Amino acid sequence: MSEEELLKEEILEIEDPEAETEEENERERSNFWGAFLVGAAVMAMLAAALVFGLQHFGVGKFILSDQLEYYKDLDGTYGKYYEIMKMIGEDPIAEKTPEEITEEDLKALVASIGDPYAQYFTAEEYKEFINSFTGDYVGVGIGVVYENEQIVIKTVFPDSPAEDAGLQPEDVILRVDGKTPETVEDAVAMITGEPGTKVTVTIGRNGTEQDYTMNRTKMDQKSVVYYAMEDNPEIGYIAILSFVKETGRDFKHAVKDLKSQGCSKVIIDLRNNGGGLTDVSVDVADYLLPAGKIMTDKLKNGTETVYSSDPSSAGIEYVVLVNENTASASEILTGAIQDNKGGTVIGHKTFGKGVTQVVHTFKDGSGVKLTVSEYYRPNGDKVNGLGITPDIEADNDNIIEIAIEELEQ
Repeated sequence: MSEEELLKEEILEIEDPEAETEEENERERSNFWGAFLVGAAVMAMLAAALVFGLQHFGVGKFILSDQLEYYKDLDGTYGKYYEIMKMIGEDPIAEKTPEEITEEDLKALVASIGDPYAQYFTAEEYKEFINSFTGDYVGVGIGVVYENEQIVIKTVFPDSPAEDAGLQPEDVILRVDGKTPETVEDAVAMITGEPGTKVTVTIGRNGTEQDYTMNRTKMDQKSVVYYAMEDNPEIGYIAILSFVKETGRDFKHAVKDLKSQGCSKVIIDLRNNGGGLTDVSVDVADYLLPAGKIMTDKLKNGTETVYSSDPSSAGIEYVVLVNENTASASEILTGAIQDNKGGTVIGHKTFGKGVTQVVHTFKDGSGVKLTVSEYYRPNGDKVNGLGITPDIEADNDNIIEIAIEELEQ
């Protein structure tokens, strides 16, 4: 799993660029630059504050004392950067004006602050980033898991290129365009691509190999793969691949469908799930757990938000599988289940990403993602940098067997 995937953000909030009107945007820009100008004047000569206030905030409007303090603080904190940018604009031999600062320059600035999850997105990168959480992707319509050291298709989605080509559940993916994927993430990355482009998947089935060439198409992302276990029909298996917009809905559907098939117990697989949307993870935890605390989210200023579940629950017995790549929103769910004794956690210690980010978008379609809070488990323990230790240690080669044994006790 790549470092980028391991650090896949747990997003607390994504701002909608359409939510603000042009008038609001203009007012924000006016206030921002006016703040610097008025703030600079205040620092130079307090007596001139009223004059600058009238100039920049409209004739006949006065700056209140609390606003004056705000602008003084703004100037004290950011005035240097404004002055530098203004000086760059006046530099006769500078090769760039402030308006020509490149996307790479902004990327380097955000990357320099010491937050490994902070990121600046170009407009195109931001679109791709948002798509990864809204559920749209371009592929062939299969759900795969890592099983018995093989990449196995468990779900073939209706009306998909995979169904049309004849792919089946339990098919083993051997190669994609002639290359052998080492992990589920490798296989997904190799199969997805641009709409209308072709991909050839080599399938192993009943001791034979066959190539299937398909056209990639845009479809809803399926973040939940599930099935009733053939040798243990009372046990269902659900893999949550990531926490995207529709994961909560799809997970609840999977539980209900498995119940209708006679499954009263479920293995919930969070291995290699790098996270996703915070509220979706909380929703799944609420669905599984009776009344109790799910997590506490803390801002830098000490403000806390507590998330709790209601008295209702899914009414199933379950275990949870985790590994070193279980991160972010997956750890919210894991910690809530473990601390509330909802089910046994099996596998390896999780990644340890216990922070949340907010994404802010700009008028040109670009965006920036910055960490805004740290979350804590229901028992008060932190997750960031520590991870979650499972109740039962298990390797991939025997984790399913251990999970079945635990459910059969």
